Amino acid sequence: MPNPVLPPGPRLAPIQSLRYMLDAYGYTERMCRRYGDPFTMPSLNGRLVLTSSSEGARQILGGREEDFVTGFGVDALAPLLGTGSLLLQSGEPHRRERKLLSPTFHGARMRAYAPLVHDVTRRELGSWRAGTAFTAQESMQSIGLDVIIRAVLGAQSPQRVTAFREAIRAGVNELSPAPLFFSALQREFGGFGPWARFQRLKRVLDALLFEQIAEARKYESDGEDVLSKLVRARYDDGSPLSDQALRDQLVTLLVAGHETTATALGWSLYELCRHPEWVERLRDSIAALGPDPDPGELAKLPELDAFNRETLRLHPIVAEIFRTVKDRYTLLGWEIPAGLSLAASILMIHRDPELYPEPLAFRPERFLERRFAPWEFLAFGGSHRHCIGAAFAMSEMNVVLGTLVPRVDLRLAEDRELRTVRRSVLLAPEKGVPLVVERVLEKPIATAA
Repeated sequence: MPNPVLPPGPRLAPIQSLRYMLDAYGYTERMCRRYGDPFTMPSLNGRLVLTSSSEGARQILGGREEDFVTGFGVDALAPLLGTGSLLLQSGEPHRRERKLLSPTFHGARMRAYAPLVHDVTRRELGSWRAGTAFTAQESMQSIGLDVIIRAVLGAQSPQRVTAFREAIRAGVNELSPAPLFFSALQREFGGFGPWARFQRLKRVLDALLFEQIAEARKYESDGEDVLSKLVRARYDDGSPLSDQALRDQLVTLLVAGHETTATALGWSLYELCRHPEWVERLRDSIAALGPDPDPGELAKLPELDAFNRETLRLHPIVAEIFRTVKDRYTLLGWEIPAGLSLAASILMIHRDPELYPEPLAFRPERFLERRFAPWEFLAFGGSHRHCIGAAFAMSEMNVVLGTLVPRVDLRLAEDRELRTVRRSVLLAPEKGVPLVVERVLEKPIATAA
C-alpha cells in the first residue's frame, strides 16, 4: 500500500476557518477550482479532506463502521450532550445503542405523532391575525418545542410543558459555540461568565429530565411517547438504559431535533411565499384528501414531502457530513492517514448540475420524478450514522406545512432574497425569515375539483 499522501489545499487554519465560516458556499467553490476534488482544508479542529462530489460521498458512506471513530469536532459537544449520546459514540458502543434506539424511531411509529403535530400547529395558528408580523423561525421553534416536549418527553400538563420550554430555550439561547470548541473557556470563573450561566441552566434542565425519567419508570407499561418506549427497551442481554444514558439520548434529541426542524420549516415558509404556484398545487393535493384530512395522510403526502425535500436540498441545515479515519482510508485514490477527518460537502453535492439540473432553481417536482441515492441527497447524513430522527423530522415538516397551507396566506416582510447565515453550528435563514399574515381563513381553502 502506498504511503499516505494528502490532497493539496490551503494553509493558515485561522484565516481559512474564518473565510469558510463567513461564506461556506463561496469558499468551497473557490478551493475546488484551485485544488481540485478532494482538497485538504485546515481548521481550528484539525485538518480534514473535503470532497464536493457524489462519488466522494458514496465512497465515504460506503465505509464500514469500524473504519471510523467519532465524527469531526463532535467531542466538543460532550459537555452539553453527555458522553452517552449516540452522536458521540462509535464502533461497538454505537452499534449497541443504535440497535436499541432504532425501533422507537421507525417511520410508521413517528407518523403516529401526526395528530399531535397538527393540534400544536393549529394552536400556533390561532394567535395569527391579518397583519400579524412574525419570524418564521421563532414560530416554528415554538411548534417544534411543544411537539418534542410532548412526543419525546411525554410531558402533558401545561405547567410541565412550560417548565421544559423555558429550560430548553434558556439553555439553547445561552449556549455559545466558543466554549464548546475552546476548552480553555470552559471555566466558571467564580460563577461568572457564559460557561457558568450555561452550567446553571443545564442543571435546571437535567433536574427536570431526571424527574421525567423517574415518572416514566413508574408507569413502564404505559405511554406512547419516546421516553416511555425507551424506558421499556432492553439491550440483547435484557438490561435497560440507565437514567444517565436516557438523559444523554433525550438531550441529544432535544438539541438536534427542535432547532434543525424549525430552521428547515423557516426555509419552507420562505420558499412557499416565493412560489405561489406551489401554494396552489399543495392546496389541490391536500383538498383531494377530503374536507378534514387525517394528519397521518398529510405526513406522507408526496407533494408535501417533495416540497420539503427540495427545501432541504437547496437550504441544507448543516454543510457537511464527517467521518474521522481510524486507521487509514482510501478516498478518490488518496490514502488518508489515521486521525484525519473526511467530509462530503452537502452544499456542493446538492448543487451539482449533473444531479440537479438548474440547481439554483426551486423545483420540488425533482423529488416526484425520481429517487435520489443516499450519497446524492444528504440532508440526513447516511449509512450507519444516518439521522435516527429523520422520519420524525420529515413527518413533522409535512404535517406543519400541510396544516398551514390551506388555512393562511403569508407574504415576506422584505421582498428580497435572504442570505444563509451561521446560527451556532447550523446554517439558517437571515433574520429568521420575517413574515406577515395576509389573511387567515375560517375554513381551509380547497381548490381541488
